[in-house]
Amino acid sequence: MNPPREAELLDDRQDAGVHTLRLRIPPTLAHFDGHFPQAPVLPGVLQVQWALALAAPRFGIASRCRAMEALKFQRLIRPGEVVELELRMDPARGKLHFVYRVDGTHCSSGRLLVESTE
Repeated sequence: MNPPREAELLDDRQDAGVHTLRLRIPPTLAHFDGHFPQAPVLPGVLQVQWALALAAPRFGIASRCRAMEALKFQRLIRPGEVVELELRMDPARGKLHFVYRVDGTHCSSGRLLVESTE
């Protein structure tokens, strides 16, 4: 059986245009293979990719970005952790804001310049 390539969606809430998703990071996630074998961490590029992919259907945007701003990685995300991903769209500026947290602790965040699919 192939290792999973995506996080497990545990919960998806929406309030005032902000989507908050709870995700479980599978301990056997394919992206951990070779990414620091002695101490695997969730790659930052994957965090950005997941934010875009999960935001696309919720906000009607493309799942790719034209530019990245203010990317910050402050805490490592480890196998098996449950993370909260907050997604907010600023349609006037065409920017997706994302924040990953574990137990309320800020892990990473950024702003992505995106295009609408509408």
